[in-house]
Amino acid sequence: MKKILTSLMMALGLAVGLGVPMTQPAPLMTTVQASHQIKLRGTNNARDLGGYQTATKQTVKPRLLLRSAKLAHLTASDKRLLTHQYHLKTVVDLRTPAVIKATPDATIPSVKLMKNPVVSDNTMASVNRVAQTSGSRSMIKLYQSFVTTQQARHAYRQLFEQLLKAPSNHAILWHCSEGKDRTGFASALVLTALGVPKKTVYQDYLASNHYNHGLISQQVSAMKHHGYSNGAITRKQDTLLVKKSYLDAAYQAADKKYGSLTGYLTKGLGLSASDLAQLKQHYLTK
Repeated sequence: MKKILTSLMMALGLAVGLGVPMTQPAPLMTTVQASHQIKLRGTNNARDLGGYQTATKQTVKPRLLLRSAKLAHLTASDKRLLTHQYHLKTVVDLRTPAVIKATPDATIPSVKLMKNPVVSDNTMASVNRVAQTSGSRSMIKLYQSFVTTQQARHAYRQLFEQLLKAPSNHAILWHCSEGKDRTGFASALVLTALGVPKKTVYQDYLASNHYNHGLISQQVSAMKHHGYSNGAITRKQDTLLVKKSYLDAAYQAADKKYGSLTGYLTKGLGLSASDLAQLKQHYLTK
């Protein structure tokens, strides 16, 4: 039975943690506009950050800042859309080395693929061990690592270096496996650097539950069919959904070590005032 379920979970592109499945998630009500969605057949949770408004009433430019789940199964039409409509030039893969090796991104003509793991294989294994007893604690541990580990800081700094040197009319896309945790925090950092209010940052983050709902529902049905316990289902649910408390944990870690999330950007990632001004000039409307 476990072999069958493992194969199904891998086919769905979701984390495999046998014995730790999840309940049916409730649909998420979100104020994030549907216009942010990029409709791709070979991946999910693909979005354009363009259109968000800053505290100074400027707007993030469309078709430049993209986020998604893994790109291993992009179709030919997906690739054409990304390169022709969004002029995509760089993909930043935030997954662990082992996962990148197992399911590499599809090659896209004229697009640079950058391997940039936020979390090491060992750290992810440690997080997964915690998930066997508490899904929520494992996620909080993961989100704290985004701030506290040198590898995560290096990876997010590398993402910003790509953003800083990108041509003015070409998109950058960053992703992890399901486009919700490492990608969600990366998006929070980018939006914060551009001056987007925290409320909007959280709305964008929590929208992953909406965009991943279909895949999660399929996995839930399979797990219920195989008779997993309610407790095990709840533990897995806590790892597959995004929750405000998870992003809160990263903010709190940043507050503790750097004074704020902006302090994390400047002191933790080493972005200068000039860098932040350049990002705003590049990615915001006048």
